[in-house]
Amino acid sequence: MNREYRVIHSETLGHPMEMIVFGHSGKPMLVFPSQEGRFFDYENFGMPETISNFIEEGKIQLYCVDSIDNESWFNKEASPEYRAKRALDYERIIVEDVVPHIYADGHEGAGIIAHGCSFGAFHTANFFLKYPEIFDLGIALSGCYDIGFTMNGFWNDDAEAGNPLSYSSHLSYNKIQKLQDNLLIICSGQGPWEEWTGEAIELAKNLKEVDIPVFLDLWGYDVAHDWPWWKKQIVYFLEKFDRSGFLKSKHRMTADESQYFLQNFYDV
Repeated sequence: MNREYRVIHSETLGHPMEMIVFGHSGKPMLVFPSQEGRFFDYENFGMPETISNFIEEGKIQLYCVDSIDNESWFNKEASPEYRAKRALDYERIIVEDVVPHIYADGHEGAGIIAHGCSFGAFHTANFFLKYPEIFDLGIALSGCYDIGFTMNGFWNDDAEAGNPLSYSSHLSYNKIQKLQDNLLIICSGQGPWEEWTGEAIELAKNLKEVDIPVFLDLWGYDVAHDWPWWKKQIVYFLEKFDRSGFLKSKHRMTADESQYFLQNFYDV
C-alpha cells in the first residue's frame, strides 16, 4: 500500500508536525495516538496492515498524527492551567494545520473520520463533538472521556472546554443541530484493563438524550484494553461503514444515513 512520511509546518506547535499517510484515495481518517503516543505507533502495532484491504482498495486514506499529550494533559512539570491551555493549542494544530493539509490532499468537501484507541479515543470524541463541520464519523475504542484525573482538583473554562464527558451534557442548540447529521461509535471491552466503561456509557447517554447519533457497543468480559482487540473492532466497524456506503471519496454523512445505520446496525 502507498505509505508516505510527511511533515507540515505549525506555528502553534512551535515545531513541525509529523505524520504518516497510508493510501491514495477514499474517505479520509485521522488517527490519534494513544496516551503520549507518536505518529508511528498505529503502524508499529500493525493497524494499517490489519485494515490494508480498505486502504489498498481506495476506500479510506489514513492520516496518523502526533500527539502533544506530554506537553498538555500529562505534563507533570506544568500547572493545570498550562496543561488545559496547551490541550486547546492541540485542537488549533489539528484544525488549522492538519485538516487543511488533508483537504488539499484531494479531500475537499469530505467529512473526516476521527479514530483512536485508548487516549486516542478521548481525542476522537473531543474533536468529533467540537468540530462537527469537519468530523462526520468517529470510531472511539476503549476511551476515557473525563480528563479530571489529570487536573489535581483544579478546574477552569479551558479544562471544561476540553472535557467531553462534562461539556456533552450542555451542548449548544446549534452544535446539537450540526451533530445530528453525524455518527459516533463508542466501543469498549469489559475485560482486563478496561477501566473507563462507565465513562463510555455516560457519554453515550448524554448524546442520546439530545438525539445525537451514537452507537455504544460494549464487548464481552474477555475483551481486554489492548491492540489485538482493537484490531478486531476497527475491522468490524469499517466493514459496516463500507456496506453502508460511507467509505467513498468526498462522502459526508447525512441525518438519514446516520439514523438508518443505527436502526439497522445488526443487519448491516
